[in-house]
Amino acid sequence: MNTADERRSLISEILTIANRETVRMPPVMGEEWLTLDVTMSQFKVLLLLQRKGTMRVSEIASALSVTQAVVTGLTDRLVHRGLIERIGDPHDRRVVMCRLTDEGNQMTGTLARSSLERGRKLLEVMTVEELRLLRETFEMAACVLERVRHKLALLEPPEDPESAGPDGKASGQDEERAA
Repeated sequence: MNTADERRSLISEILTIANRETVRMPPVMGEEWLTLDVTMSQFKVLLLLQRKGTMRVSEIASALSVTQAVVTGLTDRLVHRGLIERIGDPHDRRVVMCRLTDEGNQMTGTLARSSLERGRKLLEVMTVEELRLLRETFEMAACVLERVRHKLALLEPPEDPESAGPDGKASGQDEERAA
């Protein structure tokens, strides 16, 4: 089997295993997620604001690939629920900015902590050796994703891809050699 055929075969096998096991895996989300009373679109707005902080309505629309009118409707409902607030831009009074309220921050933080705790419980069934292998796999996946971002011209490539760690920065050994 040549390299291209082996690559296609491995990709197919990996996707088959991932599909099979994803369906069989216990839910990662805890009870907090089941009682969440927002639509998926509203949730996306909350996640964006959690990640980016204060954003213009136009930036939210662009990030979600929807119109500003759609975002206005979504934010109206989130403002009504007390999860976000609209504020004026101090540099341009015509611009409307949105940010999470304390209640919105609390909700998104609770969901994030719930997911981490649930993930921790799922990982606790693994042996130390399995955890080491999984960590190495995740580090390798992070390096691959870094290359994908570079290929898509989302980031500047690292100077030396061989010495770059999962975060795209030089490993500690390289830094020590440079010192």
